[in-house]
Amino acid sequence: MKAPKRGWRVRPLTDQVREALFNILGARVVDSYFLDLFAGTGAVGIEALSRGAQIAMFVELNRQVVALIRENIELTGFSDRTEVYAVDVLRAITILHGKQAGFDIIFLGAPYDSPVLEKALNKLAEAGLLKPDGILIAEHRKHQPVAQSYGKYEKYREARYGETMLSFYKEKV
Repeated sequence: MKAPKRGWRVRPLTDQVREALFNILGARVVDSYFLDLFAGTGAVGIEALSRGAQIAMFVELNRQVVALIRENIELTGFSDRTEVYAVDVLRAITILHGKQAGFDIIFLGAPYDSPVLEKALNKLAEAGLLKPDGILIAEHRKHQPVAQSYGKYEKYREARYGETMLSFYKEKV
């Protein structure tokens, strides 16, 4: 896969954290509908496809990086199972809600310390894009707290890898 050029302000999820994420998700990825928000290079969504996800959608605002995502999708041969949105994440959530889209797994890799992570989590809770029994994962810095719940979604697990935290949410029972 191609990496971003210097100065593009993209912070890809490290290989170690990505591997740990998919070990946690395990077989849930197979045949899933996967949404990669703040997609960066597209590595997380492409990894989902390589592990058997049926569809992956990528949302990234930076047009240079969107071109890189498309190149990486082409290189990996997953073009027929992807959609790429070159829009702001909050706008994409509105668009996907309007299309009545539903996802088994939603991953948010927002820029560290950005208030947009909290906004996106709240908007996702309102939009209801997560299918029943789906999982929502927020990547954030360990010093950037996220709430215990957003609407009907409640945190049920956290995993820490150095400065990186993964917070897992599912629908309250």
